[in-house]
Amino acid sequence: MPLDTFDKAILNIVQYDNLISHAKIGEKIGLSTSSVRRRLQSMKESGTIKQNVALVEPAESGVILLVSLSFLNETVEIYRQFEKHAAQTPEITQCYHVAGTYDYVLVVHGPSLQWYENWSQNILMKNENIKRYDTTVVWSCKKFKTQIEL
Repeated sequence: MPLDTFDKAILNIVQYDNLISHAKIGEKIGLSTSSVRRRLQSMKESGTIKQNVALVEPAESGVILLVSLSFLNETVEIYRQFEKHAAQTPEITQCYHVAGTYDYVLVVHGPSLQWYENWSQNILMKNENIKRYDTTVVWSCKKFKTQIEL
């Protein structure tokens, strides 16, 4: 469903603070509280709003690693199996299917580099379809943003 200017204005507000009241959103953009509520509900039902979350400081969780990997063979079935496994692996917080040298880029969170060495041996090295993976250790985050300007 196409978003109109009111929908976009609502989304721009709730991306920064999803606890703001419907009445305050309505005041900011010129809609009634009930209209804001209906529009938000509609966007949730359509999947435009995927979920409401609280963002936790990533540095509190230990190490953040960016893992780029490529497969020996590129088939839809191999990709689906990997995506299913990634979705069920809590340490993988983001999984991107990408174009270029690598097939996937993962964001992995764990308590330590020693943990990651063991984890990568058990998760990545045991996957016979993975040809290669490269790991980048994140020293610090200079920008992290979840908002998409509409």
